Amino acid sequence: MRQRAIERKKKEAGQIRTEHGALIVSMAGAVFFLVAEILMAIYTTSQSILMDAFYGAADMLMILVSLKIVPLIYRPMTEKHPFGFSQAEAVFITLKGTMLTAVTLGLVVTNIQLISRGGNLVSFGLIAVFEMLSALVIGGIILILRRINKGLRSPIVKTEIDAWMIDMIASVGLGAAFLLPVVIRTPWMAEYSPYLDQVVAILLAAVILPIPVRTVIGGLRDVFLLAPEEATVEEIKEISQKILEPYGFDDANYDIIRTGRKIWISIYFRTAEDAVFISRIVQAHRELKEKLEAVHTHLYVELIPEFENIEIANETEADL
Repeated sequence: MRQRAIERKKKEAGQIRTEHGALIVSMAGAVFFLVAEILMAIYTTSQSILMDAFYGAADMLMILVSLKIVPLIYRPMTEKHPFGFSQAEAVFITLKGTMLTAVTLGLVVTNIQLISRGGNLVSFGLIAVFEMLSALVIGGIILILRRINKGLRSPIVKTEIDAWMIDMIASVGLGAAFLLPVVIRTPWMAEYSPYLDQVVAILLAAVILPIPVRTVIGGLRDVFLLAPEEATVEEIKEISQKILEPYGFDDANYDIIRTGRKIWISIYFRTAEDAVFISRIVQAHRELKEKLEAVHTHLYVELIPEFENIEIANETEADL
């Protein structure tokens, strides 16, 4: 038992180091692009690049918070914190999604105001080259983070990957859009080119906006201790039922919630037998934990006999 606890602590320490490493990679990328995009935005006066820079600044701030949160997530449950610090992760993810949503909407308003003032003419060819090169570098960062997160399945690292995906979509879109005035040289293109930068920024915001909104919705589900997505719940029930049936633990009720990366599963079972050996419950619980952890790395599962509504023959004094 003690050996198992030592092994678990070593595994958690390794996971913390790996997760920290992933966040450091993301942090380094965020600093690099923040500096590059601010310099390019100042040089070209492009609102689209400025939008990328705002995203980078928001992401860098949240990465700094992530580095502090990760060690808390692996702390054990206590009476004061019955769910450990899992909800700290859920709150953080919700705040990050809210911040990115607010930044996106704010930049949409700014670009609409610029359009109403006559637009802004920028160096299209230079921006197109910059954005295409940025997309290539970002693609490399995403591949590194996905490889690191393959064994971790960390929601925080997943949120970082989503943020970089937003950046890559923005860079490809901007690069393609700003090639148009270079390739298409017509009077109407020359007339409307001052508005191209702002229109592209607004269109990118419309494409990007659903990603942080989904992050906020998912985070709020975890904060309020709601059940995970229906597909996840059904998957857990299907795996559990196959294990419980051979033990005669029928008519099981499930209480499933998620906080951050951790899924908490309580299974209340009934049995037709008058007596149930503790060893059978322990064995069934061990199988449940092993099979479910193969699908969802971070979970807590408990198997509980349900006594409610079971008729028990009580002896009265007259029967004694």
